Amino acid sequence: MSQIPQFGGFDQLGVERAVHALSRSNVRNPLSVERIKVWVKQFLSDEEKTLAWLILRNLIFRTSEQLQSSMRQALKQAALHFLDQGGQRDTVAWTDALKGAAGLDFYCGPPSLIQYGMGQPGKSGDVIARAINQRFGIKKQFPSGVNVLSEKERFIVVDDGTYTGVQLETFLRNWELDYSSGRVALAVGMAHQTACHHLGAQFPQVPLFHGELLTPETCFAALSQKWIETQQWKYDKTPVEVYAEVHKRAQPFEDGDGGNGYGDVGALVAFSHGVPDDSIQLLWGVSKTWKPLVER
Repeated sequence: MSQIPQFGGFDQLGVERAVHALSRSNVRNPLSVERIKVWVKQFLSDEEKTLAWLILRNLIFRTSEQLQSSMRQALKQAALHFLDQGGQRDTVAWTDALKGAAGLDFYCGPPSLIQYGMGQPGKSGDVIARAINQRFGIKKQFPSGVNVLSEKERFIVVDDGTYTGVQLETFLRNWELDYSSGRVALAVGMAHQTACHHLGAQFPQVPLFHGELLTPETCFAALSQKWIETQQWKYDKTPVEVYAEVHKRAQPFEDGDGGNGYGDVGALVAFSHGVPDDSIQLLWGVSKTWKPLVER
């Protein structure tokens, strides 16, 4: 049996046990122990395996139930925002308002404009919109079919998350709608601070509501430095350098070779239905020599 290195504040065996326990307790369902083992085997040296277990320990994984809870919070904030516009926050429950009790007609839909080739049914936003329609009774509508919102109509654009804000910005710029009326809002399960600042600056009249906020401190670059400072990492090469070596060895990837993910965000985020490409590529990338932890 091989020895498991233990460095100061880092007990690798303890981390492995914690990761396995999370999977066995269904906290990370459907991410199984077997899938984790296959992924970790692709990391070869001791320092690479240490990196793999640290990534797994710090992975922000959300099951469908957890994502639904986050979306509920975002949807609640959006509904209350629109109730505030009419001074009805204290007179109408937000769940009733979504069903028309406040005299407003609510619609929800994904950030997809089919005629521009920007999205297709079945993508994350469409899945989220369908779930919201079933749970809260909001009418599901593709934005492609909406050019004007009447005085009583409100549209909530929904998705599982936004990290750079670029995709939502592109969508809003191509959607032929007047945002100055204040009848459109964005609601996502998870939002990175970068996306919040970017969209707030570009579209101040379209508020963004989120159930969970992701900060740079929870992403790969910052965490790597933290591992060094807390003595969880004591190799000569930094975690970032070791990651770069593993990533280079696994190239070429089917979706390009951006190791830190889209927009260089370096998120450590995964959902039960997939991984955003803003997460580090070794979590979701596919090549002839690399199998992803969670498929996109």
